[in-house]
Amino acid sequence: MDYCIVYVSSSSGLLTDDELARLLTLSQRNNRAQGITGVLLYLNGCIIQVLEGPQERVKALYAVITRDPQHSQVTKLFSGPIAHRSFADWSMGYKTMSVRELDHLRTALPFTDRVAPAKATTSNVILALVKVFYDNNHRS
Repeated sequence: MDYCIVYVSSSSGLLTDDELARLLTLSQRNNRAQGITGVLLYLNGCIIQVLEGPQERVKALYAVITRDPQHSQVTKLFSGPIAHRSFADWSMGYKTMSVRELDHLRTALPFTDRVAPAKATTSNVILALVKVFYDNNHRS
């Protein structure tokens, strides 16, 4: 059984398109080698990311992210075993969100406005909402 972590964070500064492209390329290469899949959504320094894969590898990657000086306010929204991956075909999918899309995400995930997010239930509502949001707003 695979494992999943969903978190939000803030980048230490606004990332340029070139910086985001380098980050994506590096993440895809490293994640592919580790058997990790997922998606990263970015808007004006705000990040929401889903990591999926073998439990020890996902936890190790998350630990690296929490220590990365390019991230601040890292907040785990969900962690736990998953029956199947939601982003199995993505070594790291990526999308820059518009303000309108972020507003949609805040409506779909009202806990994002709270300082201490509610614990996710075993039904994996957080992951399902992120997947629906991504699927409905992804542009190739």
